[in-house]
Amino acid sequence: MSFPISMAMTLFAVHATAATALYVSVDAGPQADGSLANPYASLPDAVDALRALRQAGNVEPATIYLREGRHPLKQTLVLGMKDGRPSTSEVVAHEQYGAGAMTEPAYLTIAAYPGETPVLSAGVPVAGWTRLETAPDGLPANAAGNVWVADMPEGLERFYTLYDDQGRLSRARDSGFAPTKTGDKRTLHFPSGSLKNWDNLQDVEIQVRPYRPWVINMLPLATVDEATGVAKTAVSATYEMGELPAWVHNPTGSTVWIENVLEALDEPGEWVVNTSTRKVYLWPSDPAADGSPRGILAPSTSELIRVEGVIDYDGAQDTPVVGIAFTGLTFTHADRWAWTTDDSRLGWGLQHDWEMFDRPTAMLRFRGAEACRVTQCRFIDSGGTGLRLDLHAQRNRIEGCEFANLGEAGILLAGYGPGTKDVNHHNEIFNNHIHHFSQITWHSPGIWAWQSGHNHIAHNDIHHSGYTAVMITNRVEPDRPLTGQGGQTIRQDEIPESVKSSVAETYEDWKVREQYNHARHNLLEYNAITHSVQLLSDGNAIYVSGAGTGNIVRYNYIHDNLEHSLPAAIRCDDDQHETLIFGNVIYHNYGFSAAIASKGVNDIINNFIVAPLTAPKRGYISFEWVRVTGSEVRHNIVMSHAEGGKVYGESPIARTEDGDPKVEDTEMDSNLYFHPTDTKWVEAHLLRMQAVGKETHSVFADPLFVDPAAGDFSFQPGSPARLLGIEPLNVSQMGRIRP
Repeated sequence: MSFPISMAMTLFAVHATAATALYVSVDAGPQADGSLANPYASLPDAVDALRALRQAGNVEPATIYLREGRHPLKQTLVLGMKDGRPSTSEVVAHEQYGAGAMTEPAYLTIAAYPGETPVLSAGVPVAGWTRLETAPDGLPANAAGNVWVADMPEGLERFYTLYDDQGRLSRARDSGFAPTKTGDKRTLHFPSGSLKNWDNLQDVEIQVRPYRPWVINMLPLATVDEATGVAKTAVSATYEMGELPAWVHNPTGSTVWIENVLEALDEPGEWVVNTSTRKVYLWPSDPAADGSPRGILAPSTSELIRVEGVIDYDGAQDTPVVGIAFTGLTFTHADRWAWTTDDSRLGWGLQHDWEMFDRPTAMLRFRGAEACRVTQCRFIDSGGTGLRLDLHAQRNRIEGCEFANLGEAGILLAGYGPGTKDVNHHNEIFNNHIHHFSQITWHSPGIWAWQSGHNHIAHNDIHHSGYTAVMITNRVEPDRPLTGQGGQTIRQDEIPESVKSSVAETYEDWKVREQYNHARHNLLEYNAITHSVQLLSDGNAIYVSGAGTGNIVRYNYIHDNLEHSLPAAIRCDDDQHETLIFGNVIYHNYGFSAAIASKGVNDIINNFIVAPLTAPKRGYISFEWVRVTGSEVRHNIVMSHAEGGKVYGESPIARTEDGDPKVEDTEMDSNLYFHPTDTKWVEAHLLRMQAVGKETHSVFADPLFVDPAAGDFSFQPGSPARLLGIEPLNVSQMGRIRP
């Protein structure tokens, strides 16, 4: 929608006397002028009107208020340079965490009208439902008479999710099976009868756990040979498709599931779409009085709004949009952005293909943005990710938002790949509630900083995830092939050949390449994390891997992570050094390998490991694969499970004996250990360490917590922890700050 200059001048005369306010209502009439009495009918109309005002000379900050109701966006609304303030920000000192004060007012705010809850929705109504009188081939007997059919909405070619008034509906899915033998990344060997050469094979996807326990793929089928039991996928899996390793916790035994076939439509709330016939089939879970579906919406886009500056991908500098804010809005009903071809996939998946590099997978996306804010918004009931901060992203603040019932991740911060272009940093993720995410793509994290540094991630509640809750990573070695995970993201021309050859996972080699890994100096503090790693295996509450220096993980409350698939609550994995793990309370977790795992030179100080649900197979604190010389391990409290287990683990998977981790190489002292019945539990460890002049002040004693079961980890009078200089920890200060 465009406005002539004469109309723009009229609008300017009305609004120029004060900060500009425009209004949008789903009940707007034909005489719209953007006023409260005559609001615009859509957000794009209001944005176009404001652009006309800017063109006419209005440079005042502006707010677009959305009134109550569902505001549909059938395609992505792009806010660009003409919508934000020109960038005038100075370079922020790299010692500062987070977004800083950000005192400048937003130049454009899109906000809920006071007291109202507007919804931005990608949903398009699916209408014209009729009961399916004759059951098609393959429909389960119990579904007969319960399934309704409608035409796909006009203009939509394909969609992967569907919604009703209660939220996202479940696409029809079978009970699963295991491959008969290992194939390759595009070859699946299946049991007889498990797959068919369906007429609409292009609509059928398989969800597969491809050999490794930390990843799941949703792959479109290309061919099915029922006679030989061999299927080919249109897109490669991350790894070969075969059985999981024997140690992986997988009680059902299934690793492959079929989605979007009528044979699996056997429960209320399930649906199938056939793009060949353009029909949608649904067994409604919340029907109208006559049994028909009601309020059904199909998504028109995976990305509702994109705030986008001028990106010079191959150059050294981008031009960001500055000063756009969103407050009080609900974002919902967006689709999952699917892998469709290997051309778009290979090498562009972020670590283990846990997300896509620079793709429209989120409802709200900032791509080249500074000093933008998102406050008191909700990101709910969607097929993909909630919010992304891509490529150039600085001094942006995400605060007081809810991310819930998402198919993929909560919040992703993803800079450029390894190289010298370091422009994703100093953002703040503060006081958000992130829960029940990764419901479709199980490996998706709650918060992920990939190639992003100097961020402040604090006071968030994160719970009920399929895999890891928070990740700070890079894990793209400079010698990785282009088709390897993240290989295409590497800025090869910016990295010297001498660095590319430094690929050993040693502290010395890491220092050579660390300057090209931008996930450094992140401050992750005062978060509460529970019920993580519920669907996959080998995940963690907090995971730091292949990142840069100076990351701090402190004052987090990690509790009641109950699944058998959690190897450690906090883990510094491959190629990770110079991380501080301080003041975290790790309470009532499973942790089959460890409570804290460190694969590098990292400091572990003043952490409380209390009431573990199992004796870890490696150690309550586990040192793994590489030398840990100089790691500080002090002032920790370790309370053993009744079955004991080692206090410290040393896992020698290194290439040479000289590279094995040894606890004697750490700087270890002033720790407090306790076992409920075995007073000699740590005697051998203390004798070993004291023989080399370490652990001279550490003791075995009850720390005398006040009431851990009630969340009170303060010390009773006479606690030996005070004499050791151990700082008491207050979990009531961890997690969201509530009014």
